[in-house]
Amino acid sequence: MSRDWLSRRVIGYAHQGGALEGPSSTLWAMSRALEAGLGGLELDLHRTRDGVLVVMHDESVDRTSSGEGLVAQLTWDELGQLDNAYWFVPGSGEAITVGAGPGSYPYRGRAPRDRTLGIARFSEVLEFFPKAIINVDIKQAPPNAEPYEAQVVEEILAARAEDRVMVASFRDSSLFAVRKLNSVIATSAGPGEVSEFYFALVSSPASAVAMAKSLPFVAFQIPRYYGEIELATEEFMEAAHQAGKAVHVWTVNDEREMKALVKRGADGIVSDRPSVLASVLKGLDCGFSLS
Repeated sequence: MSRDWLSRRVIGYAHQGGALEGPSSTLWAMSRALEAGLGGLELDLHRTRDGVLVVMHDESVDRTSSGEGLVAQLTWDELGQLDNAYWFVPGSGEAITVGAGPGSYPYRGRAPRDRTLGIARFSEVLEFFPKAIINVDIKQAPPNAEPYEAQVVEEILAARAEDRVMVASFRDSSLFAVRKLNSVIATSAGPGEVSEFYFALVSSPASAVAMAKSLPFVAFQIPRYYGEIELATEEFMEAAHQAGKAVHVWTVNDEREMKALVKRGADGIVSDRPSVLASVLKGLDCGFSLS
């Protein structure tokens, strides 16, 4: 697979595996998102008390699972017994629904016997989906958890997945650590780099392009809006492309907005509604293929 991320457009990413169409961050949801026609998964990584990397959006298991507690304070044996489809109601339009009536939770109780509805290990995801583009967000940091950037790199390399995994984070320090550990694994721009690029673009597009070219990230991953500021503009995308960087926009659940962003030049869309996004990309004949 080519490591040129600009050539991979348009990657459809299932946010949390597709949290409005399947239980958040489960192998079950991920499988169906890829079956719907998407090429990518967007996931969040935490590490257990005994050092296992797991896929979970929140720092705690409370919101989506049958358990309680912080991931960093629980062992893998404890997490492995939880039902991560516990609060999911199909067709509700919500990632979790508390207090629905009897019969509303058709997947509840199948885990841990059914691993696809439990909490997934990062290594499992890499093994289960050997062709998918995977975007992983390092979520935790000291003092809440010991650093685990090195373990993320080790597991990517062990799976020989360095050509299809991009590491993201809301902390520049985590991205700098990954880049120092391995220069081949792709990283997105950190918040500081996005901010620097945006403000340079306002005053001097040429300087923004030069700045982006000088840095090792391969993609900007941005919301369409940051407060009242529209980030995902045509000007932003054109300058990013001139610098050789892709632009991935999150989290987009409206069909019209998906179409508008792709036509504007977005190279990736992150969505909680994988079937809708897959349909849009197919209609525009631009979806990234797993083949």
